[in-house]
Amino acid sequence: MAKKKQRKKKTSDSFENELITLIVALILVVVSLIGILRMGVVGEFLSTLARYLVGTYSVVVFGILVVYALFVLFRKSKMPFSLRTTAAGISLLIALILWSAIPSDESLIGFDVLKHYISNTSEIFQSNLQIPVQGGITGALLYSLTSAMFAKEGTLLVIGALIVLALILLIRKEVIESLFGGFKDFFTAFDEEEPVKPIKKKQSFQQIDLEEKPKPKKKSIFIQSDEPIEEQIQSPIIDTSIPEENEPVEVIVEDFHPTLEERPVENEPISTLSKENSKAIETGNVKVYHPGMAYRLPPFTLLEPLSVRNKSTANQTAAQEKGQKLLEVLANFGIQAQLIATHIGPSVTKFEIRPDSTVKVNKIHNISDNLKMELQARDIRIEAPIPGRNAVGVEIPNVETTMVKMLELVRSFPQEKKNKKLTFILGKDLMGRAVYCDLDKMPHLLIAGATGSGKSVCMNTIITSFLLRTKPEEVRLLLIDPKKVEFTPYHNVPHLIGPVISDGNEAARALKVVVAIMESRYEVFSTTGVRNISAYNDKIKEHPDEKLKPMEYIVVIIDELADLMAVAGKEVELSIQRITQLARAAGIHLIVATQRPSTDVITGIIKANIPSRIAFAVSSGIDSRTILDGVGAERLLGYGDMLYLPIGEPSPIRLQGVYVTDDEVRRIAEFVSAQAAPFYDDAFIRLEGVDNNEATAVMEAKDDPLYEEIKEYVIDVQKASTSLLQRRFGLGYNRAARMIDVLEDRGIIGPAQGSKPREVYIKKEG
Repeated sequence: MAKKKQRKKKTSDSFENELITLIVALILVVVSLIGILRMGVVGEFLSTLARYLVGTYSVVVFGILVVYALFVLFRKSKMPFSLRTTAAGISLLIALILWSAIPSDESLIGFDVLKHYISNTSEIFQSNLQIPVQGGITGALLYSLTSAMFAKEGTLLVIGALIVLALILLIRKEVIESLFGGFKDFFTAFDEEEPVKPIKKKQSFQQIDLEEKPKPKKKSIFIQSDEPIEEQIQSPIIDTSIPEENEPVEVIVEDFHPTLEERPVENEPISTLSKENSKAIETGNVKVYHPGMAYRLPPFTLLEPLSVRNKSTANQTAAQEKGQKLLEVLANFGIQAQLIATHIGPSVTKFEIRPDSTVKVNKIHNISDNLKMELQARDIRIEAPIPGRNAVGVEIPNVETTMVKMLELVRSFPQEKKNKKLTFILGKDLMGRAVYCDLDKMPHLLIAGATGSGKSVCMNTIITSFLLRTKPEEVRLLLIDPKKVEFTPYHNVPHLIGPVISDGNEAARALKVVVAIMESRYEVFSTTGVRNISAYNDKIKEHPDEKLKPMEYIVVIIDELADLMAVAGKEVELSIQRITQLARAAGIHLIVATQRPSTDVITGIIKANIPSRIAFAVSSGIDSRTILDGVGAERLLGYGDMLYLPIGEPSPIRLQGVYVTDDEVRRIAEFVSAQAAPFYDDAFIRLEGVDNNEATAVMEAKDDPLYEEIKEYVIDVQKASTSLLQRRFGLGYNRAARMIDVLEDRGIIGPAQGSKPREVYIKKEG
């Protein structure tokens, strides 16, 4: 009863406030018309008073009051214009009043103008139209202030600035961007290299064009939309006010267009590399990369540009219709609910409904097939309830799918994440917000999904993110590709710590080497008194030591775990277990992908140690439970539609993954590969010598592929030392020392002579 009385009181108060507003608006219309038409004594007085206050523009003020009052009467809204338009109108009106207030007598300046105007007050009211009022007392006051501070010339500048401000506020943002963008392109065209021409790609999603339908006038709630794709869209404010029962709901889309940040100037195209590197690129003799070598991050022009297309309202229209249909179907099954929010994402629309407190949530789950039939959807996913909210989510595929492009997200990279080298791009959520993942916080990632669901594109997105944002001395990659075709474009990128591995047994040995590197790093941490890689690198930067070098992050990416588990399941599982348990502090992170999410591949040990997971479309709820410990992945649409379960989250987040084309991958890989060849770690060159108990590669120096080249170099320069080979060929200390030993054994160089250089026995010919 108390609630009903309170509701009636609120309704009564609302009606009284609305009635008072309408009465005031009606009085404003009548008074303004009497003043404009100068009706009777009151009209004469109002007209004279308005002229005294604002001068010759009194009619304009009356007109504004009439428009405002009429808008309140008929539209029942207190804001006839947007804040931007209102500010522009006020600026323009002030400029006109200030211009008309400039006195003809140039000797009047400062507050003398205001005093002169006030002295004529009685004459203005007596003689009515005979005395010139110019800008009124408002204009006199404004001119007194500006002329006292800036003189007459400065006042003219202020007037001009107000007019320009009004024009800027009135002109559409797109016109301003195109105008200034044109000037920018004109002045920078002579300094920039010609951008790489993108190759047209085939769309992966079907686009369905629907005729636009007029929107009925209904009560509104705000939704979030991923339109348009040419700019990064931030999450608009959602009006979560609950519509009255049986009251129609209109879908309104708000677009936000923040400025896109360009690649910094120092990351120039490949044409600006050092002369030495450029010459090496032209001759095909690319130098091995080493820290400190000239390196440029790939420019954003290598990515395909954002297409500008006509904005379609098909998704908004469909969302409006299906939202009402959803409530009707629920009501038919005895479930009374209210639609409180609608979110239009790149590929899925999410309806947030709030059922009555007497409705069991699983009852909505039980009628999911009926909802799918009535809404004519390919599939639907029900999130009941939404974590942290008093609502149930119903996700329905869009009529038109919007592709999420790499360029759109990489340009709008968050400022707070720009210095984090292990942050990569993943996609957009149902709110249209970009999702960026920190691999060092995950700290490892499991990706699973059926063939064709978007798993390989996701892997390419992650690797491409690292290539676009990091240098080889910052992040090193170990790629394991049992299928031999997924990582083909990356075979020569300088970020590789070892060759791309395609053999299952070699992959098992490589993981053992990674474990050995992890253990050796912990020994270094122990001797230097630090706990993790970031503290170690900070200490090296503050206190340089010739014996200690900065450590780079190592990311191990396995494309198909099922093949490795079939070849060496136990060894691979133990290595993954040790890496995932201990390697985070050592700066080593693991990304594992598989298209067969069964319990013999994704074992309990692997799941327990990889808390962050991504599930693409799978064939059954059992597979979904294997990946996420819950159903839902079997309801995904494919083509990059995913469920992302980050560490610490109670339930997965639905995302539309970034679509990076094969041409984009090829261009970026070729750009970084042209600058330098990979600088492999010695332990990954030959893996045959790694047996069950060994963690480093054993290799005969005479079998080293660089042996002949090193021998010719030593004979040519008539010098030989371990440090010389390290600098010249980019070798590690162990490998260079072994080469010196074999050269001595074969009689090419002499033994060590203390501080004296070794003697080279074979002299240079000619």
